[in-house]
Parts: sequence; structure tokens; C-alpha cells
Amino acid sequence: MRSRVCVALVLIALTISGCAEVTTPEVQTSEGLNALFMGHSFFRPIAQGLPFHAGLAGIDGHEQVSVFAGGANGAPLALWNNAAKRAEIQAVLDGGDVELFGMTYEGTYPTTEGYERWIGYALQRNPDTRFFIGLPWSDFPAEVDGSTYAQSWLEAHEGWWHDFVESIRALFPGVEIFCIPYGRSALELRNLLEVGALPDVETLSGAADEAIFTDAKGHAGGILKALARLVWLEAIYGVDLRTYEYDPGYTVDLKDIAQRIMDEHDPRFDSTVR
Repeated sequence: MRSRVCVALVLIALTISGCAEVTTPEVQTSEGLNALFMGHSFFRPIAQGLPFHAGLAGIDGHEQVSVFAGGANGAPLALWNNAAKRAEIQAVLDGGDVELFGMTYEGTYPTTEGYERWIGYALQRNPDTRFFIGLPWSDFPAEVDGSTYAQSWLEAHEGWWHDFVESIRALFPGVEIFCIPYGRSALELRNLLEVGALPDVETLSGAADEAIFTDAKGHAGGILKALARLVWLEAIYGVDLRTYEYDPGYTVDLKDIAQRIMDEHDPRFDSTVR
């Protein structure tokens, strides 16, 4: 991912319907999905964690196939243009049973062309396929201060990202296309680190168990992977992370942060079945 990916979240207020007796709506489904994921190195380790969490959360029958390529090569259009990768992905779609198809964003390929090609092909094989675009964090995090890093990500999303998703939706009326703001995970962790509220890591970049990122490019350290995977779990399966019986193993409450990220995501761009 050569260029910075900047995304913003529009804050929303969750509402809980109430009467004399307040009940909590059941949003989690216990039925797993047959999924296909494709992307780059800011996407791959997050996708790899979903089977574990789906199983632990009681999601029965989750299955997935993943196809990846490094950097810009993991963009949808790049994978379409790569004969070998294209054949590999199409072979999965040709089975006609892919229920969820997840892709990423990479700024070297800023148009909708790659998404159009893959969505069109997938719908020919299964017209009921649902789609999402996972929104990664910005690369080269150390090149700007934490405030700038967060603000640019958020403002860009508010300014253009949802318009981008809407432009894809307009080409496929009636098809579910949602997005997952898992890139916000990096912003949240960096903000905590800079105010001294992230005792679980020692630095911005370094060893995977000591830093948010493992290198200057911005590949995820252990804590960033852990948080982003929780965001995916809530975004795809609607698992209430505050009651999810899993201990990420960190002092900071990653489940609460992930739940807040999804609570504050514009619901117009959430999955309709989560």
C-alpha cells in the first residue's frame, strides 16, 4: 500500500428501544458465512483472525478462503489484472456458494474499476453475494504526529470515502455493499500511546509484542491485529464485544475500543444483517 489511506468516521448515537421492561436486541447470528477475502498485508492478518473469533463467539459454520498479494498488488484491480491470482479467485467464486466477499483499498488504484469487475463477476456466480470493503489505516505513521495522523484519516473518510462506496453501490442496486472501518484501530491505539495510556506497548514501531507497528511502513504489531480483528467480528457478525467472553490479554480494554469504533460508525454503511 504505497499511498496513505485516510478514512473518517461519522459519529452516531445508538438508540435502544425501551418500554416498561428494557431488553437488549439480539444482533448476533449463529449462522456462519462462506467467505472469500482478498487484499494486502494491512488486510491479511486481520482476515486470518476471523475463524478463531467466529468459533469462540459461537458462530457455527464460518468458512473462508483468502487470497493475498503484497502492497499495491493486493488491490482489487491489481488482482484482477494478475492472471494467476485472478484465476485463483475466480475458481472460488465459480463454486457459486460465496456468501460474503471482502476486499481492501489501496491508493495506487483509486478508481472503482477493480471493485466493479469483481462484484460483477461474483454476482454472475451467486446473485445473493454480499460484499464489504475493509478500510485500512494510513501507512508510514511515523512521518506525521499523532494528531495529524488521526485527523487526516478521519477527515478524508468523511470527505470522500463514503461517497466512493456509494458510487459503487449505485452501479449495483439492491446488492449489499458495506464497509468496515478497522483502520481506525491504529488511530485509537496511537492516541492512547501518546497520552501514556497504553501500558501494553513501549513504542510506536518495533517488535510485534512491544509496539503498535512492526516497521516504518506501518505493518501491524500484535495489539493492532488484536483490536482490528475484534472490529471485524462485530462488523460482520454483530457480536456484542462488551459481553464477548474473550480476553485479548492486554491491560487496555480492546473489546470496548472495538465496540466503540463500530458504535460510532455511520450505520448506513454497516452490514444489514449484523
